Amino acid sequence: MDSKTIMKKLERIEDLPTLPTILFEVNRLLEDINTSAKKLGDTIGKDQSMVAKILKLVNSAFYGFRSRVSDISNALVLLGFNTVRNSVISVSIIKAFSGKNDLEGFDITEFWKHSIAVAVTSKRLAEKFRIEAPDNCFVAGLLHDIGKLVLSQYFQDLFTKVWITAQKENLTFYEAEKKEISVKHPMIGSFLVKKWQFPAHLVDAVKCHHAIRKGVSNYELLLIVYVADIIVNHCTIEPENPIDISTVHPDAVEMLGSHMENTNEWYEKLKAEIESACDFFLKEEEG
Repeated sequence: MDSKTIMKKLERIEDLPTLPTILFEVNRLLEDINTSAKKLGDTIGKDQSMVAKILKLVNSAFYGFRSRVSDISNALVLLGFNTVRNSVISVSIIKAFSGKNDLEGFDITEFWKHSIAVAVTSKRLAEKFRIEAPDNCFVAGLLHDIGKLVLSQYFQDLFTKVWITAQKENLTFYEAEKKEISVKHPMIGSFLVKKWQFPAHLVDAVKCHHAIRKGVSNYELLLIVYVADIIVNHCTIEPENPIDISTVHPDAVEMLGSHMENTNEWYEKLKAEIESACDFFLKEEEG
């Protein structure tokens, strides 16, 4: 199947996952600096399942507030609007793909664990180097591989072909894609993110996280997600070895400096935060 055929088929899919109206309402409110916690709380209150998720988050051990929070407006103030937006976006995206059948050998829970790990790592890098908004990096990290889910659910023959090649030849999914199919998961993922009306910097981060391009809307954010993906994959597969810096884009190495040299050490400390995020987002989705 050539690239034009794949993209035409993608455009014709009628049941691509959609995001809830509340997400767009929350984003619209947060673009206004005068939005109050009460107004935001009233909007989120229209979706009681989302209220329950946010209250569970604010009362989780991760935040460690001494007294139990039962009011959504108080939760918004304690967590901060950006954290709330991350939660609403993340829960909405994961929920959009819930209830789908997994292909044999492809574990959707493991997929989300990797995506959440990249999201948390991206956020951590942004906080440390203060070169990009951490909340933007979190969402970009969560979305970066979303094209794999579209492939697995709407192009199962192509996905299976890539998956088998990756396993047989000990390749990454992206390396196997380059051998087997004409349109790779970053392009497919960027199509969906654009359809969801996310901003250009998120579309570009998804589209270019394997093939760095300077002409994107936010180059620093792209580099952070690109590096976070490398770090998570490396520390999952061979945590005892240092990352081979020569294989990493030089702009990313220059941006992060010596932080790339002791990756395993600081990533080990980040694991608790990653596990906490996985526990919240994935167990919430399981109900």
